[in-house]
Amino acid sequence: MSSDEDVVKKMANLIRAGAQMLQESCPLCRTPLVRLKSGEIICPKCERRVYIVKDELEEKGLITKLTIQSIEETITMKLGELNRVLKETTDLDEMYDVLRVLIAMLEAVERIRKISR
Repeated sequence: MSSDEDVVKKMANLIRAGAQMLQESCPLCRTPLVRLKSGEIICPKCERRVYIVKDELEEKGLITKLTIQSIEETITMKLGELNRVLKETTDLDEMYDVLRVLIAMLEAVERIRKISR
């Protein structure tokens, strides 16, 4: 079976599941985009999330939103790394330093979530 046939079958399955095919196409492969029930827009061929931006202001807002999400993901990853350090250390000074950074990162995540609402 060819790749095009696979994409058509995938699109048909998505539409049967309640997705909506859009007029817009993927900027990478030119396959028609699909809006899932969740509102997320994807390319069934590239299997990537796609954002449709109508104007420059909306584009700046989207870039800001994605940047904030990326920062939160990075902080969350770093929290895991600091947690491992905290578990392994027996040095009280190191524990204190790690806890200070953990608290600062948790406060940053809390602020990010407030901004995102």
